[in-house]
Amino acid sequence: KVQGLAANFNFGTPEKKTNIFASAALVRGQYAKSTFVGQEGNQGPYKLQGPNGELYILVISGSERVFVNGILLTRGENKDYTIDYNAGEIIFTSLFPITSEMRINVEYQYSDRNYTRFVTYAGATHEEEKWSIGGYLYSENDVKNQPLQQNLSAEQVAILKEAGDDSALMTAPSAYVDSYSENKILYRKTQISGIEIYEFSTDQEEELYNVRFTLVGANQGNYTLANSAAVGRIYQYVAPLNGIPQGNYEPIVRLVAPTKIQIATVMGKYKPSEKTLVDFEIGISNNDLNLFSSVADSDNSGVAGRIYAKQRLLSKKWEIDAFANYQFVQKEFKTIERLFTIEFDRDWNLVNPLGNQSLLIAGANFNLPGKGSAKYQLEKLDFSESFSGSRHVVDGLFRFKNVMIQNSGSILKSDSDYSESTFIRNQSQARYHFNKNWVGGSFRLEDNEERLKETNQFSALSQRFHEFGAFVGRGDSTKVFVELGYLQRSNDSLVNGLIQKVNTSNSYYLKSRLLKTDKSDLSLFVNYRNLKFEDSNRKNEPSLNSRLLYNDRYFDQLIQVTTAYETTSGTIPQQ
Repeated sequence: KVQGLAANFNFGTPEKKTNIFASAALVRGQYAKSTFVGQEGNQGPYKLQGPNGELYILVISGSERVFVNGILLTRGENKDYTIDYNAGEIIFTSLFPITSEMRINVEYQYSDRNYTRFVTYAGATHEEEKWSIGGYLYSENDVKNQPLQQNLSAEQVAILKEAGDDSALMTAPSAYVDSYSENKILYRKTQISGIEIYEFSTDQEEELYNVRFTLVGANQGNYTLANSAAVGRIYQYVAPLNGIPQGNYEPIVRLVAPTKIQIATVMGKYKPSEKTLVDFEIGISNNDLNLFSSVADSDNSGVAGRIYAKQRLLSKKWEIDAFANYQFVQKEFKTIERLFTIEFDRDWNLVNPLGNQSLLIAGANFNLPGKGSAKYQLEKLDFSESFSGSRHVVDGLFRFKNVMIQNSGSILKSDSDYSESTFIRNQSQARYHFNKNWVGGSFRLEDNEERLKETNQFSALSQRFHEFGAFVGRGDSTKVFVELGYLQRSNDSLVNGLIQKVNTSNSYYLKSRLLKTDKSDLSLFVNYRNLKFEDSNRKNEPSLNSRLLYNDRYFDQLIQVTTAYETTSGTIPQQ
């Protein structure tokens, strides 16, 4: 989110319109994404982590988007989740039971004010009856001479100049000479085996140093935490063993470099008739990860482009449209947020792909007005240095009188520099309505087999599951209704190098609104799930989530009364 000024101007007539706009602002937050897998029956809280694994982040209010298995959720106590922005914690409501099969992605902006940061956004568009064109410029950059959360010395600036874009080199010694005080943790310099180290000292006659130690990871440092005193923590040196560090702290401070990202785009559209459409977009980015340094600036710039075309082939009982979409993204091209769907990497079995990206999508839409539609598309994805894959996708939704049938399926075959894979997915649902009643069933499956080329063994991505469901209901889903449902799911995972069945779950649920008037409403939700493992040494994991909610209003809605009874499960951090 930003705070600033904006200006907007419109010219011309309705047939020939021109728009020019410009804006400038101070940036309040930076984009980040936190990814984790749900714990069986645990509604939270789940702690969000920063881009560098930080556990304590301040999330900008209203900036988050929460996806579970690729589906966007809604915030609210009577919706899917709630979030504590100050603590960076998310809790899922009892109306959205969490299982161990859920992939949770949270995109958000967090407060990170290392430098004063400005953002500018400007552009111009021109539209006529059959075509339009526009240009946009986005710039977000730190003011390197205005640091906020760090005071850089001349020596530290020199370190940043030499570091280039390598964050591992953006560190500086943290020790400085300090006066003795019994309320300070101070160190003296000494030598062990010819190596200068810092050692805790209370000798007032020695030259003492105030030292800040930074956690660098297991076996990455030469100091360990000796003890936590009342005043502070005391660290001690541990000699390397066979050249391998034995500690996890170093007497350094991490430096944060000022950055800049600029994106310029040109886009246009040509529509000569109602049956034909062509549009395109070209973008150029300039991403500098260290404004103090010109080292390694050759990879700052990148190019991306997209062209899309659609043509109506038939306009009779059936409407048939052919379409094609080609996208190219140079590996150096950078964006503020993601370009593709939240689970794009999983859809294609991608693990750190290398090279320039190209994606070709071609297919046809089949529409039967008033009855439904279907779509087939062929997708071809390539990364110039590491990956090639193709995917067939078929979607359909049809309604015939009281019957609704929906299906979505895909088959992926991929070949990367280290593996080959086949990924089959399908989900379908059928529903039959009669009078005020409905009954239906669902089926979902995934079968992902990825083999490593070096060993011909299955990789950790390999898995499969199938899920059957049935439901029955009565009423009006917008007023008073009740629905009962059942789901059974079997999961297969990698066990001893083979894909084997590991657990089965049975879920029973009740969704209902038992009362709804202008003044009152009463709703009940219950979900019971039991997860049973094939391993006899593991106990079943049952979970129950329920909510009974009653609202009433009195004296022309002057007084509102809400009563709720809820059962849920989760973990609360120790206070």
